Amino acid sequence: MSNPEPSPQKPLVAGRKIIVVGCGIAGLAFPLALRKQWPEEYIDEFPAITVYERDCREIRPGREGYSISIRGDDVGSGIQTLHKMGLLEQMLLVSITGRSGSEPKGAFTLWDLDWKPLLSISGPPSDKELPATSMRIRRDALRQVMIDALETLLPNGSIQWETKCTKAEPMPSKVKVTVRNNNAEASSDREDECDILIVADGAGSKVRAQLRPEDTLTFRGIVCLAGVSRFTEGEVPKPMDKNWGGVLGAGPVGLFVSPVDTRSALWSLSYRSDQPRERLSAPLSEDQAENLLREALDRAKPFKEPTETLIKATDPATLAVYNAMDKQPFRHEANSKIVFIGDSNHAMSPFAGNGANMALTDAWELALQLSKSVPTSSSLSLDLGPALKAYDEMSIPRSSKAINRSHWSISMLHAAGIKLWAYKLFLALVRPIKG
Repeated sequence: MSNPEPSPQKPLVAGRKIIVVGCGIAGLAFPLALRKQWPEEYIDEFPAITVYERDCREIRPGREGYSISIRGDDVGSGIQTLHKMGLLEQMLLVSITGRSGSEPKGAFTLWDLDWKPLLSISGPPSDKELPATSMRIRRDALRQVMIDALETLLPNGSIQWETKCTKAEPMPSKVKVTVRNNNAEASSDREDECDILIVADGAGSKVRAQLRPEDTLTFRGIVCLAGVSRFTEGEVPKPMDKNWGGVLGAGPVGLFVSPVDTRSALWSLSYRSDQPRERLSAPLSEDQAENLLREALDRAKPFKEPTETLIKATDPATLAVYNAMDKQPFRHEANSKIVFIGDSNHAMSPFAGNGANMALTDAWELALQLSKSVPTSSSLSLDLGPALKAYDEMSIPRSSKAINRSHWSISMLHAAGIKLWAYKLFLALVRPIKG
């Protein structure tokens, strides 16, 4: 007769208060991942969690149409993380690509200037427990599934929308944060305290800028113009009606396309530049929108149809200019009560194709360490050192690898001459393996 499994010890963070700054993918995923891995024996002592988000619950106009890749490879692991969180099936229902077992809805593809595929990655998942290898999903659809799940998990009012964190101050045993409602006067600032502060406020993290002012983003020599094109139902031009990926062969200019839904497609033109450019996003003036569309059509001249058709159908409210920026991850101090996850720790440029995946996996791995870490002494002090060390040892190599791959992607998408020829030869060699 086998011995019964021993009951788990009470987690170190049981009964503690946690504040999460940012309600993006990482900020939404962390509480969900912590609850999923929390021992049921101590559910009554699940941490009290408050989430502060500067934006409103509804995604702002101009960003709702963008789509992102959730991957199942050895670096991304977003598919596996959503599966462990119990959210993958819901995500697939609202995704662009659907399930692997259903009718094929597209694949990641690299094309030449004639829109001839150089590489297409699709196929059944290697893990038979997973219903999909990867997926393309609108950011707002992914976000909505996670918001609904989190609002079901946390007590009403735990997510403070339109409330930004203006300051974080480490104290001997707590972290004090100052927050302000977007519609309030500066004098309406209020303070809150927590045992652990999870910073998930993105690549331009205000908390990181305050506490680590020297830890800034690096410009990778690429500027992007992007927009979402609108068509009548079912009239999105091929191949971006189903497939997503990049077009090679135009030297310093690259093109990325992706379906958004049956009426929309995303395009992003990127070009080499010595200096970053001023970021622009909705709302734009009529003159700004016209100038950006004119510039995009001019830069897109090397790319054959349906590129021009795609750009001419752009919804002006979705036009944007942004720079390819990234930042290598950093290791947390052993005595820290402030933990950075997602882009706030290791910012990803859009060429990584992995930002959402890193955010999901960071949230899961940090939650894993906090849910299984137990007190090492009778002291009431909160020693996160071992948990943070284990988290960093998983997060840093993974995110560094993703950033390095993004540099390779930038090089390939903007290659010319011998370098372009070498990349095409490489793709020809791996095509029989990946296709």
